[in-house]
Amino acid sequence: MRNTFAVAAKEMRSFFYSGAGVLVFFFFYVMAGIFFSLSVLSYARLSMESLKEGYQAVEGLGLTRFVFSGLFLNLGAVLLFLAPVMTMRSLAEERKLQTLELLYTYPLSDFDIVFGKFLGLVWIFELLFLPTAGYLWILHSLGGVFDWGPILTAYLGFWLLGGAFLSLGLFISSLTENQVVSAVVTFAVLLILWMLEWISDAVGGSAAGFIRALSPFAHYRDFTLGILDLSHAAYFVLFHFFFLFLTMRSVETRHWKS
Repeated sequence: MRNTFAVAAKEMRSFFYSGAGVLVFFFFYVMAGIFFSLSVLSYARLSMESLKEGYQAVEGLGLTRFVFSGLFLNLGAVLLFLAPVMTMRSLAEERKLQTLELLYTYPLSDFDIVFGKFLGLVWIFELLFLPTAGYLWILHSLGGVFDWGPILTAYLGFWLLGGAFLSLGLFISSLTENQVVSAVVTFAVLLILWMLEWISDAVGGSAAGFIRALSPFAHYRDFTLGILDLSHAAYFVLFHFFFLFLTMRSVETRHWKS
């Protein structure tokens, strides 16, 4: 595992040395701040209205579900734009600069290269979203009371969703030497996956359930509501392994060419 960690650390360094890394973090925190602020302001307004009109007017209103469910749903959509940028360099740039061939000369297995790249991306993603835990401190300092269970479940779902997007983007990055092509194709595929829910509603019938089951967002939504369903977790685990397996096969094509 030492070699895997070394590749992951290299991936992190190269990401932060690039301008794309700064833009990803800036864009994420701006969007997260906007969504969080709007959610809190909306909750405060509805709370004031409930005092005037009676609690029944907003029965079921809760800080945890109202603020954080909406926040994580919106952040899931933000990942549609960030995941392609985060993964576009991983293997595509290595191929273009021929530094991938240099990695092959080191005592690294294909597993070390692929899983190391993926692990580095996951570390970056964790650094990206973990500071949002500061929102909990902000609400707590303002006197807010929330349930930890649903919040931790939402964070778990967001982590699984991000890892799934990164594994898909890493696979597409392994197929090309062009970063822009990698980013555009990754975004297009993620957008199609996002639209599968709408497509299932339009199709209807027995096929609707199958199409909907393919959408990562359909499985992610319950996490944002604080519902921990093992079938949804299993979907994301299989999603990770499927695209990491395809990435391994893509990397192994160098043996066929030699």
